[in-house]
Amino acid sequence: MRYGISTHPFAYERLKGEHINLIADSGFDTIEVFANRMQVDFDDGTQLHEIAETINKHNFFVNSVHAPFYFDLEGLRKGVFVDIASDDEDLRKRSVDEIKSSFVLASMFDVDFYVLHFPYKIHRDSMLKSLEELFKYAEHLQVKLCFENIPGMETTTKHIVEFIEKEMVPIGIGFDIGHSNLNGSVYSDIEDYGVYFYTAHIHDNLGDRDSHLLPFEGNIDWGSAFRLFKKVDYKWGLMLEIRIGKKETYQNLLKNAFVVIQKFKKIEKQYI
Repeated sequence: MRYGISTHPFAYERLKGEHINLIADSGFDTIEVFANRMQVDFDDGTQLHEIAETINKHNFFVNSVHAPFYFDLEGLRKGVFVDIASDDEDLRKRSVDEIKSSFVLASMFDVDFYVLHFPYKIHRDSMLKSLEELFKYAEHLQVKLCFENIPGMETTTKHIVEFIEKEMVPIGIGFDIGHSNLNGSVYSDIEDYGVYFYTAHIHDNLGDRDSHLLPFEGNIDWGSAFRLFKKVDYKWGLMLEIRIGKKETYQNLLKNAFVVIQKFKKIEKQYI
């Protein structure tokens, strides 16, 4: 498997080269870029150049980009999300355009996967129209799109697979194991749908809220998870998507995160 970390710990700041330097200094060689406009301004050439230059300086493998799922903080507070399946055509177009804007990242460094949140409500015609537009961009940039399961009763891994199979769309799953844990379906999701996984977000919780803890700080049984990853022959990216504590430093969080990766590698060897 390929182990890495998302830039998610820096989610409340504009992403800078110094953040990426911290990740490199902690021992990581693979990242996912967490890319809402609050973190990455897709129209700011200076910021984009700094991000790309630092990534290339460290020879990072960019496993994935987390596509935008909100437009700005004001909208986020009001519950306005990027929604490519909306029956409001203005919102649908604005959402597609926001994701298209983020594709500038894939033009500045190689990226394998783009992770999109699965919409809370599917308006079929809107969804398929949006995907058709996004597939054109993705194909040109040679990236694969995948839907992430998010907290909710109709946004589970099972719902994504049902949509993929019904509509026969060439899209995979960016499996979020922490979100799956909130639904109590971690192990069945991996076993039943693991063949659809393109990449994975890795974090922990106690099954009560989306706390994005370091693995082994929640109640996910990582041994069982790895056994099932092996069973479905999943051998792609495992990207830590963790949240920094109120009194924690970035250096300490990243140090502990790298220790988790070493634990994962030991667990993985048990199932090779």
